[in-house]
Amino acid sequence: MLAGLERQLAELKLAVEQTGQRLAQRQKAADDCGARLAELERRERGFQQKTKILQRKLDKIDPGAMNFTNRIAQMVRDLPIIDLANPNYKIEQIVLKDIPEDLNFSKVPTVDRCVTCHQGIADQDYKDASQPFRAHPNLELYLGNDSAHPIDEFGCTVCHGGRGRGTDFVSAAHTPASAQQAEEWEEKYGWEPLHHWEKPMLSKQYVEAGCFQCHAGQGTIKGAEKLNLGLSIIERSGCYTCHTINRYKNWPKPGPDLTKLSSKISKKWAYQWIQSPRTFRPDTWMPAFFDQSNTSDPESRKRNEQEIHAIVAYLFANNPEYPAASIPLEGAIQKGKEIVSSVGCMGCHRIEPRDPSEALTRDTLRREQGPNFSGLGSKTSKAWLYNWLKNPHSYNPRTKMPNLRLSDEEAAHVAAYLASLRDDVYGQTEVPAVDEAGIDGIVLDFLTKSETLDSAKKKVAAMSRDEKLSFAGEKLVRHYGCFACHAIAGFENEKPIGTELTEEGSRPVDRLDFGFVHIDHTRPAWFAQKLKDPRVFDQGKVKLHDEKLRMPNFEFNDEEIEAVTTALLGFVKDAPKAKIVPRTARDLDIERGQELARVFNCQGCHLIEKDGGAIQPAVGQWLVDYNNVSANEAAAVIPSFSPPNLIGEGKKVQAQWLFNFLHDPSTIRPWLKVRMPTYAFAADELNDLVKYFAALDNEESLFLEKFHGAITPEELDAGAKLFSKDYFDCAKCHIVGAQMPGGSPENWAPDFALARSRLKPQWIDEWLKNPQDLLPGTKMPTYFDPAGFEASGPEDILAGDEHKQIRALRNYLMSLTPQPHGQTPPAQ
Repeated sequence: MLAGLERQLAELKLAVEQTGQRLAQRQKAADDCGARLAELERRERGFQQKTKILQRKLDKIDPGAMNFTNRIAQMVRDLPIIDLANPNYKIEQIVLKDIPEDLNFSKVPTVDRCVTCHQGIADQDYKDASQPFRAHPNLELYLGNDSAHPIDEFGCTVCHGGRGRGTDFVSAAHTPASAQQAEEWEEKYGWEPLHHWEKPMLSKQYVEAGCFQCHAGQGTIKGAEKLNLGLSIIERSGCYTCHTINRYKNWPKPGPDLTKLSSKISKKWAYQWIQSPRTFRPDTWMPAFFDQSNTSDPESRKRNEQEIHAIVAYLFANNPEYPAASIPLEGAIQKGKEIVSSVGCMGCHRIEPRDPSEALTRDTLRREQGPNFSGLGSKTSKAWLYNWLKNPHSYNPRTKMPNLRLSDEEAAHVAAYLASLRDDVYGQTEVPAVDEAGIDGIVLDFLTKSETLDSAKKKVAAMSRDEKLSFAGEKLVRHYGCFACHAIAGFENEKPIGTELTEEGSRPVDRLDFGFVHIDHTRPAWFAQKLKDPRVFDQGKVKLHDEKLRMPNFEFNDEEIEAVTTALLGFVKDAPKAKIVPRTARDLDIERGQELARVFNCQGCHLIEKDGGAIQPAVGQWLVDYNNVSANEAAAVIPSFSPPNLIGEGKKVQAQWLFNFLHDPSTIRPWLKVRMPTYAFAADELNDLVKYFAALDNEESLFLEKFHGAITPEELDAGAKLFSKDYFDCAKCHIVGAQMPGGSPENWAPDFALARSRLKPQWIDEWLKNPQDLLPGTKMPTYFDPAGFEASGPEDILAGDEHKQIRALRNYLMSLTPQPHGQTPPAQ
């Protein structure tokens, strides 16, 4: 019984001990809660105190909360002279000494007083505040102290426009984004346009225009997608050929060469194309010159019909014969279709018209570098297509179309396929007959500009019909500026016919002809209307035919008009010189390379500077159509079958190799169907491209990169072991000369036998050490752990020294040499 009582006592003691522990825990929790409560009460008192202080401050400045005495005191504080001490209304401003403001006879520092109202503009804590206190978007890029555009150095108006010295809503020259917003502002703020101020604030939809003035030399302006699109549309449309724009001084003509036109198309097709380009090709970049708003009356239409006859006659009369070779075999349409789908044509061309609902982007523009293939068989002959495919530069030495090095058989197949793409409805409409009286009238109009009517009539009477057509055609080609976009014999040295646009964003509004069109008298409104209907400002005016506006209609949609208007607003006269992106040698090399990449559409196939690769969706479709894979499977392997990513190319490849490759491409990835074509680069263009890639990666010693190191037998043996199946098994994925890897081509990698002449030794070192660091997402395995590098290599090779192992493997790769097909390249 005693033992039982002792056991109960022990249990009770344990229970008491456990209860005591729980009590201590509860007491500690209570103490913590008490401390927390005390802290919260302390903070509450602090907030209450701050609230009282803020309320007292608010009472001092809020007229509705002031008593009579305070109101009198505030008025006294703002009296002249007294306000020097401590005024109620205080102006805050940023003075930008290195950005002068032109006051006609003198220049003074720019002063921006925007922060007087926009108090939280550079403070992230105000990102959700109401206007005018809300923080500026993207403070990492704009206005923040650590951003590329700190507010103390850039202010506000240098980017946004407006009147920086203004201190109320109207005098600051705010600009509404729409008529609805204008009405709202009128009601809320008494807004009205600030008359006679030449630099009103850019409205919200055009705000990216401010980026161009400092970044005019750059091909792509990061963070300004609308501006980039506008510039791309200007480039694709060829605006710079009729209108001088300094940015595009040496750009090529965007339209095809017309000096050998008669070998390519018929006169009937040419007539119908000139009359209405979009009837044949709805997404063409050829603008419409005829049947526009100022020539839609019956008399003008009849005259236009005869003008087109004259232009066609002149173009066909001045054409040398193009010596075309005959097609050596009958092409197969389906084989041609597969070749077109696989070799890279889709990087620059489409086959189907662009969906009108599809938004135009720089990527879609890249696939419109060349014409749409739809209906091509109704335009030209199979023989012409074959010769063009075999050697585009024999027809047009200046063409941007590269040579795909197609065999005779491949070219025959592709020509057969393209010729099968017909639009049999197009062309059924008959062309109006030549009206000799109408042609006489056109010729007479041109002659009477320089001689009397009697003299002109005698000359017309003495001309044959063909002479009159040719004479009128030449004058009309010059009148409409056809030579600006097209190479035409006899017009090689003509000047642009349009007004210069280099500083169009600074053109005074009173120098824009608004005619009788009821739109806002602002630059953006005029630009947008001009782009929508280029000849609308003739409305209500009586003009002779040759006095009428003649800018053609590109039929831009609203989004495209907004993008181009944004670009035009950026073409300003007084860029802040102190803020322009530095014109260093490196920057100039990059800008020139970006220009060439756009001219030749390199990003139609390649990813460069994290942008491009427009061909990839077409590669995915080819995988689905011809490789028996699903759309999901194709999406996963598209990069493996697409042209290579060129990010880091300057650090990766030897300059001499790149120069030679661009001049005469050779096979690096034999499993790819898409091929690098041969461009007609000039030597200076090749050098510029080499310098471009080097500049992107801050590589300076362009031609001092070849491998000259001595390889010891020990290194060669160690490198061979690391290369072998027993270690890294490099040949599992990489081609080595004629030795192909096993498995699926989607896992294959470039030929190691080319490494000696192609790759930079120092790049191989960095690549082996951490491939993901150089090319994130690469399939290349990481054999040396970046987190624990010193203990990640094989212990039994070169005493486990990772640095020596990388050197040995690199030296082994650099010892391999290309061999003829069927032989495995040995190490040297």
